[in-house]
Amino acid sequence: MEKNKKSFVKGAAILGAAGLIVKIIGAFYRIPLTNILQRGDLDGMIYYATAYPYYSWLLVISSAGFPTAISKMVSEKVAVGDKKGATAVFKTAFLLLFAIGVVTTVLLFAGSPLIARLADVPGATLSLMALAPSLFFVSIMCAYRGYLQGMQMMTGTAISQVTEQVGKLIFSYSLALLFVHIFPERPDLWAMGTLIGISLSEVLGLAVIWWYYRRCRRMLPSYKLENMNVSKSTMKRVGMGLLAIAVPITIGASIMPITGIADTIFIKRLLQERYVSLGFAQSVADVMAGDGFVALRSYVTPLINMPAVLTLALSMSLVPAIAPMTAARDRRGIRKVGATGMKLAMIIGAPCAVGLFVLGAPIMAMLYTKVGASVGEHGTYYISGFISQILNMKPGQEIPIYALAGGIMQISAIGVLFLSLVQTMTGVIQGMGRQKVPVYFLIAGGALKVISMVVLMKCTNLGVLGAAISTVLCYVVAGIGDTFYTINHANMKVRWFDTFGKPLLSAAAMGAVVYFAYSFINKAGHPTLATLGSVVLGVIVYAACLWVLRAFNKDDLGFMPGSRKLAKLFRVNMK
Repeated sequence: MEKNKKSFVKGAAILGAAGLIVKIIGAFYRIPLTNILQRGDLDGMIYYATAYPYYSWLLVISSAGFPTAISKMVSEKVAVGDKKGATAVFKTAFLLLFAIGVVTTVLLFAGSPLIARLADVPGATLSLMALAPSLFFVSIMCAYRGYLQGMQMMTGTAISQVTEQVGKLIFSYSLALLFVHIFPERPDLWAMGTLIGISLSEVLGLAVIWWYYRRCRRMLPSYKLENMNVSKSTMKRVGMGLLAIAVPITIGASIMPITGIADTIFIKRLLQERYVSLGFAQSVADVMAGDGFVALRSYVTPLINMPAVLTLALSMSLVPAIAPMTAARDRRGIRKVGATGMKLAMIIGAPCAVGLFVLGAPIMAMLYTKVGASVGEHGTYYISGFISQILNMKPGQEIPIYALAGGIMQISAIGVLFLSLVQTMTGVIQGMGRQKVPVYFLIAGGALKVISMVVLMKCTNLGVLGAAISTVLCYVVAGIGDTFYTINHANMKVRWFDTFGKPLLSAAAMGAVVYFAYSFINKAGHPTLATLGSVVLGVIVYAACLWVLRAFNKDDLGFMPGSRKLAKLFRVNMK
């Protein structure tokens, strides 16, 4: 059992490292891609950003609930030595996901024209069709990933994720350049070519995870049991068990993609209506609405989602770690793992939120050509300058995309902290067998997001900032709800300053140092050096603050690989 308790941090570390590599590779994919697909007045990113939320929503059906359900059931079977049961779970899940992959692929492909009309972007039809085949390949891949995660073998998932992202970089980037060259006046085809690359990358990811599974099968319960016949009654029973776990998780995970679809439907229309009502010409309103939508979906959202990969990896590892403890009624073990997970969520989320609040705009200016070209009067960075300029703009006035993206980023960064709690506490709650609870909090948060977005954008001068605020409110509701439910249900005695105070205090100190360091170096005329140097300095300052405050205790380090070395580093007595 002690080995299982320690393995969740090790598994999270493997998936987190892979996720970080994936995000870094993704930056090389998404950032140049954004610069390629935006050429003068032609913008292929509109079609890309329109198609992707619908794809993400259908992708959730196979990629959200089922890997968690498979890993939970497999880990429980393995914990009691039921190798045949683990094999039955895998085979049943494989057939279910095969069927789901076929259905979702056909739905997206056939429904592409209707979806494009609903989003008021008819040119997105081809982009949606290009994404459809990847739904099938991801579904099959999720069967293998869930099974390997249930065995606490996270390396297979990590390797396939990295390979998938490398394939995305190669295929999408190459096809984007090719289609821009062949069709210089067709941004809809540029986006289509790019998204074909995504489907090809999923084929590559599936091939890798299948290869890893076959290579490691001697270490798995399915070895010598691959040809075992699973009776219909067993398959039905296992299938119902999988669905009982997967469906609530899938519903919960669908909330954010659905709200993303709401963004594509409402944001541009609401912005256009509001700007016209304020006296802007229709042509100017159209441009400002398009800029606001692209700034939120193409510039801010990818950076905001980067920290989430670490807490998502933590969540994925928590489920199979806590599930056996729940089955064994090990309440003390659940409390310890849950408390460590909560603290790690804060240690990850707090510096990321503060860092993006302070340096988000300079990072976007460094990465995105269009953002960097509009720095202008905002060359010297002020925390309060972006939002005030957006709120005080006059009819006919053009707000630089740098200021627009900067204001959205500062508001969105606040949500990173709560998103970290949402993802991590969801893993704890699911491990405790309460799959429906996170769904309720996400539904409440999602409903608040849609209602507040419409009200704030339609009835105030916040514009696209209202959409950013509504997303933060969603995460606040879900994050606080999940956290307090976990505390109450597991009967945890939380050390509030240790869990929340130390990470927040360290992040605040880091933010102050980073702000002044950036301002000082940037005034010397070196914005890129100022941004990169401030990021490095921020990491050092944050780590130093955690060391000074003794942020980790014996229980925390007891779950981590290399605990004795970490104990010496952080001055923790393990006796």
